[in-house]
Amino acid sequence: MKTMKLIATMMTLSMLAAAFAGCLGGDDDDETTTVKIGFLNPITGPLEPNAPVFKWSADQAIADLEEMYPDYDFELIEQDSGCDGAVAGPAAQTLVDSGVYAVVGAACSGASMAANGVLSAAGIPMISYASTNPGLSDASAYPMFYRNVPSDAIQGPAGADMMTDAGVAEGALAVFGMTNDYGAGLADAVVDAWGSDKLCDVGRYDYAETDTDFSTVANSMAASTECTAVYLSSYIADAALIIEALDEAGWEGHIFGGDGPAGEGMYAEMEDDSLLNGMTVTQPRAGSSAGDFSARYDANAPSGGIKAYDLTTYDGVMMVGMAAVNHQGESADAGIAATGNGYAGSSGVINFLENGDIGGNGYDICSYDGVDQYTCSKYWTAEGGVATA
Repeated sequence: MKTMKLIATMMTLSMLAAAFAGCLGGDDDDETTTVKIGFLNPITGPLEPNAPVFKWSADQAIADLEEMYPDYDFELIEQDSGCDGAVAGPAAQTLVDSGVYAVVGAACSGASMAANGVLSAAGIPMISYASTNPGLSDASAYPMFYRNVPSDAIQGPAGADMMTDAGVAEGALAVFGMTNDYGAGLADAVVDAWGSDKLCDVGRYDYAETDTDFSTVANSMAASTECTAVYLSSYIADAALIIEALDEAGWEGHIFGGDGPAGEGMYAEMEDDSLLNGMTVTQPRAGSSAGDFSARYDANAPSGGIKAYDLTTYDGVMMVGMAAVNHQGESADAGIAATGNGYAGSSGVINFLENGDIGGNGYDICSYDGVDQYTCSKYWTAEGGVATA
């Protein structure tokens, strides 16, 4: 009886140890340990154009981890987030069932919110490389959630200062925003920073992510004698539709936006690239880059990416891999928190706050020339406002 109890106790301890270690497991044929890293990528949905470069960046990190830690086998398990909570939730469960150590993603805020509910219940942390909704700062509502991008609570003031610097007057701005978690959160932050009483007569226009007809609001903009500027809290595809509708209505004002429509991928969505001439957007600013990934990205990355978020994708995968190797014997949550304390990455130095947020390095202010160029010639910081790069 004592022998049977001892065997049962040893089996129980063994099972607990395996569960605690997450996906860390040795190979029976050699001494290599496998580290499974989940990756939520918007393969479908409004950020589909960015997904190939996100994956390329993640794969680059896996290759670098393999070189850094030859006794480990790093496996990236990719699932489609769909940029949608209804897709991301089941995808997160698939990653749980696959035995991942932690998850990198999602990109879209609503997808991250849904995935976090599934992952945190299983004791699996996640690092988002692009989710910026201010609500995600609530660690009680979203436990074990980290992000290496700043909250849109910061991007709102950056956008307001960008437009003031460009000469937009009080009473001349309209704000268009999707009603999803990303669009509504950023639009709220911009309106709060600008002042709801300082909008033009069209004011704030909210629309569903699935809307494709913007002719009515475009005609209202064209008929207005006040609205000479518009801020788009949008993704890429809907931004293109809005810009084309404004042109068809005859409106000729200045177009601004946040990080959703930022990057060279906007050109691929436009039927007439010239309509982007002068459009100005903000995107998270990278800090001092460590390592050579940034240079490799410039030389080899596929087109259509948003570099700021591709750098954070790479860093997210690197941080998860390093946590798994360097913090064995601890929970994955504790390992990631420790790794994110002074981590020097391609997107800058990362220091996670207690709620999993980062302060960030400010925002680049970038513009399109309407031909093929996307140039970031200014930047914004909370301390110094708008400055020339």
